[in-house]
Amino acid sequence: MSQGLIILAVALVAFVGSHFLLSHTLRRQAIDGFGLTGFRVVYSIIAIVLLLVMFVAYHLSPHGPALWSSNNPALQIAFAAIGYFAVALFVASLFGNPGLVGANLNGLSTRQPDGVYKITRHPMMFSIAIWCVILVMVEPSARNAISCGGLVVLAVVGARLQDAKNSALSGREWTLWASRTPFWPDLRRVGRLGIVWLVAAVPWLIATWLVTRLTFAPVGVWYFLPDLPY
Repeated sequence: MSQGLIILAVALVAFVGSHFLLSHTLRRQAIDGFGLTGFRVVYSIIAIVLLLVMFVAYHLSPHGPALWSSNNPALQIAFAAIGYFAVALFVASLFGNPGLVGANLNGLSTRQPDGVYKITRHPMMFSIAIWCVILVMVEPSARNAISCGGLVVLAVVGARLQDAKNSALSGREWTLWASRTPFWPDLRRVGRLGIVWLVAAVPWLIATWLVTRLTFAPVGVWYFLPDLPY
């Protein structure tokens, strides 16, 4: 294994582990020691530093070899379609999301889920997980498998831990809310995203362009527009 991949793996384990520890296991002790504002500052600094290390290690890691070629129209169409869904979930998660940091859970037990929360109560987490899975599908390199695999674990396990934490913090508020909205995405209800399907177009184009720039291989819509000076 190359030095870049080793650094990437270590940084990823540290990032995921620190997130779980500070968000759950050591959260109360950290808040008692730093105060709520100080805790958020320390948490953010640790996350940003480790993300930067991961970013650098990712670029120091070899780009290949890939397990299969991404030069496949069917694969690119699947990436584009599923990736669009992931971006739509993320955009929708920015509005009315009781799972966001600092969200007020008071009265949540009386709220009826609508929109994206008819699909899943963790749209942001699953948007990350879905995006990472399809990125490995379209760019199956060792560095993508390591980085994306860790982020999938962070998203899915983190969502479960968030349920437990919010239930402990708010009691029946989160528990009753969770009983009305599914954990795993219910794909039969994707129509509930409504206007978000249109709003997601621009961030989806930006996200696929960034992936193209980072991986040095056109993906999604950019795969079908190879002559553009992107």
